[in-house]
Amino acid sequence: MSASERLVLGIDIGGTNMRFALVDGKQNMTAFERLSTQSVFVGVEHPTQKLAECIRDYCARHLDGKMPLAVSIGFPSTINRDRTIVVQTPNIACIPDNYAVVEELGNALGIPVYINRDVNDLLLFDLVDLGLTDCDCVAGIYFGTGIGNAVLVNGKIMLGRNGVAAELGHLPVYGNKKICKCGNMSCLETVVSGVALEQIQADHFPETSIKKIFADHLDSNIIKEFVEGMGQAVATEVNLFDPDCVVLGGGLLQMEGFPRELLETAIHRYARKPYPEANLDIRYSRPNQANGTVGAAIYAYKRMADPKYL
Repeated sequence: MSASERLVLGIDIGGTNMRFALVDGKQNMTAFERLSTQSVFVGVEHPTQKLAECIRDYCARHLDGKMPLAVSIGFPSTINRDRTIVVQTPNIACIPDNYAVVEELGNALGIPVYINRDVNDLLLFDLVDLGLTDCDCVAGIYFGTGIGNAVLVNGKIMLGRNGVAAELGHLPVYGNKKICKCGNMSCLETVVSGVALEQIQADHFPETSIKKIFADHLDSNIIKEFVEGMGQAVATEVNLFDPDCVVLGGGLLQMEGFPRELLETAIHRYARKPYPEANLDIRYSRPNQANGTVGAAIYAYKRMADPKYL
């Protein structure tokens, strides 16, 4: 077996960048690169052809033009239960709805293609990275542009009947009349997410860069209330699943001056007493742009080892 046939190409798609890396079966990563998401999906008549071209170019640079064992892609999207079609991507409008990625890209490349929710891949990475692979139930909540959410139950990522389980960001909030990018009214993401924080910044602190919103304005009531809302969101999931551990991550938690202590205080305030609050185990995802690519590869190796694993 050649070197390329022992590697999976993991791809993690974000609103700004797509991240590529080659990963072996022991989660060792090489050849990490970033590429503009817009360059692949905006104004492109045939996105699959463009994506296949980008993958071939990457392989030409790092695998002497040979193909890897498989390609595994994490999308910030809802994906059908069979893990073949990207159904909807509310926060990245340029990715088409009902996009049959697995069939189209697999035919274009001639190798297996796997797709998953990006947040599921992130949790798969964090389970390994944080030593949680023996846990029965782990909740992963990632505060970024939206609220990424994945839940491990009985040792497997929960999918649900249609493959769209664990959408914490789209829980309806009583009294909230805001319209979400998914099309529904009152979603949690409209009040507690990166999108919501950007609106707070525009309305209340236009002179402050969004990157410094916590560092410069943590003493303001509206920012304290925002962090309180984040804690309520986490506590909601904790109260539902009573997890062995809750993993927190995402871009908001990596921002300058983000108040972890304030967030944890809020989580404990709203978590049910005496349990699960009394022995709640909170961990933090290690900030690294490559986490999703490695998680995507972990997912591919699981699929190849067990065709029934979704």
